[in-house]
Amino acid sequence: MDSGSKLEKAFQLPGKTTRVEAARTRRKRILRFLYNERYLTRKGLSSRLEMALGDVPSWLAFILDMWFICKAFQAAVYQLTHSWKGDRRGFYLRVEGDLSPEMERAIQGAVVEVDPKQVEITRRLTPAQRAQQGLSLTNLAHSVVRYRRNLAD
Repeated sequence: MDSGSKLEKAFQLPGKTTRVEAARTRRKRILRFLYNERYLTRKGLSSRLEMALGDVPSWLAFILDMWFICKAFQAAVYQLTHSWKGDRRGFYLRVEGDLSPEMERAIQGAVVEVDPKQVEITRRLTPAQRAQQGLSLTNLAHSVVRYRRNLAD
């Protein structure tokens, strides 16, 4: 069990209501995003939540969620802080690098699987073709999210 899963257990409260359960799910997702990534702003977290859950919390709900998440990180001996400096604005865990160790291993594994022939083909594409390829991948990702949401319903 990784540290992110241990942190999520901080939200295991008895008694379930739909509003409390929705807040708990939202907080678990935010916690996971903050554990795996660094320098996420409110806007960045909101866009990730919208993709993952189809919902964006209000400003007040976000502040309350962040309070709970800070307490959870403190309980797990992590320090969540916020940076206002240049390109590195947003929330981050002070003790680690830009990515969690799990995320770094996942990226390294993905890099090993990159085919040099495919890289060469991509280099020959025009900027318009690259943009079209990026949009196509984004549309595919949105389709997958919609499909998974429909399965969950």
